[in-house]
Amino acid sequence: MEGSKIYFYRPACVIGARGSDARNFLQGQFSNDLACCTEGDCVYGLWLDRKGKALADSFALCRSEESFLLVSCFSEEELVKERLESYLIMDEVELEGAAAGYAGVFVQGSAISVALEELGLPRPESGRWVEADGVVAFWGRRGREAALEILIEKDEAEAGLLDRLKGRLLAEGSLEMSEEEVVELAIEAKLPRIGLEFGPGDLPQELGLVDAGVSFTKGCYLGQEVMARLKSMGRVRRELRRIRISGARDRLRLPRDLVDEGGKKRGELRVVAYSDGGGVGLALVSTGCEVTKFVLDDCEALVEDSPGG
Repeated sequence: MEGSKIYFYRPACVIGARGSDARNFLQGQFSNDLACCTEGDCVYGLWLDRKGKALADSFALCRSEESFLLVSCFSEEELVKERLESYLIMDEVELEGAAAGYAGVFVQGSAISVALEELGLPRPESGRWVEADGVVAFWGRRGREAALEILIEKDEAEAGLLDRLKGRLLAEGSLEMSEEEVVELAIEAKLPRIGLEFGPGDLPQELGLVDAGVSFTKGCYLGQEVMARLKSMGRVRRELRRIRISGARDRLRLPRDLVDEGGKKRGELRVVAYSDGGGVGLALVSTGCEVTKFVLDDCEALVEDSPGG
């Protein structure tokens, strides 16, 4: 199957949030709007601190008025759970961490239709998710192309469902990606992995996550005042840039400062996916910086994209 790619992983965070106050509580914590969510809706957003910095991200999957599933591929479950529990006072909400009970599969290209058929799931619409017999599927954020995240409960996986799915996908020509290839997908699409190379000291505006993960029309939530202030100012000190690495013989120690010829720090390289003699990475670079080439050990780092591009 041309363009068919798959990747097997363990989700970093799967939290069930249940209770009569679940929606209202999450609405006051999540950066995106959950007020109008109905059963089957899936919303991407962030968990911010009081200064508006992105501590973690997740997808909020609405099961009902009183039940949500919070899923993140990269942000640690314990961090998200502690962040939420620290603001639980009189709310009727129960939080249950369940990441250890799931196996994850990322599918892209024609593998999507094959996987859904094998699992007996309908194709979810944009902004929606589907669930059946211990399997959850929703549209993720790993690259430029549409890709499906599939979570399979441990009992189903141990019963052979995961092996059957993998066997069919490989038999029909899907290519299993390495971790390096998955990282490169995110870098090429300028999608920062919150909880790994980015956060908790970074603003959503710096990471290009405002359009996808921040609402400016919902009511108050933690970090909302900072989001509103930055929107009115219209500018932050750093921005996400794609960096092309050439001439690298060894992997760079990261994070790594990007320093100009005068010795001034202009940015910080956070992640690199390597290929023969080089690679591609993401860095936070000072807004308005006109320097496009930095020397790092035995290699060059070239700023590949335009500001805001």
